[in-house]
Amino acid sequence: MTLKLADIPDHEGFVAPVLPGGELSPSPSAFTKDFVGYQATCSCGWTDRRRYPATPEGAKEAEYRWWSRHAAPTSAQAPPNWLVVKSDLLCRQIVNLTGERPLAALALLAQVESWQRTLLDQAVTAARKNGASWAEVGQAMGVSKQSAHERFKDHVDA
Repeated sequence: MTLKLADIPDHEGFVAPVLPGGELSPSPSAFTKDFVGYQATCSCGWTDRRRYPATPEGAKEAEYRWWSRHAAPTSAQAPPNWLVVKSDLLCRQIVNLTGERPLAALALLAQVESWQRTLLDQAVTAARKNGASWAEVGQAMGVSKQSAHERFKDHVDA
């Protein structure tokens, strides 16, 4: 059973059968009648620790667990798809501008960099005020928690 949400494209949830030895079925589609329960997993590698009974209700509980404990928090961290599309378009246009008019590209990139720094500081401050850990801030930025903390600790009162 595959679970998907449009705004988190790299995550497919599965209600995986738990085999008698405690291991998960090797593939969600390799369903076996010899299973003892269900466990929520995701294509990104996330696996829930809780196991549910081998009943239709257990399967529904595992589905809900994937959504509530993994997909919903991940979705809240993901930028809106429309904004990602615009960001990608801007990047491609700047690459083209760099080839055609490099000085114009430099001027534009300097302008973007000036407001990007301010916005990054504001976003980190807001995330920390809303309870995000340094590990979560680092993960959102694609850096370690130590790097995020070192870079922003002086800008954030949390």
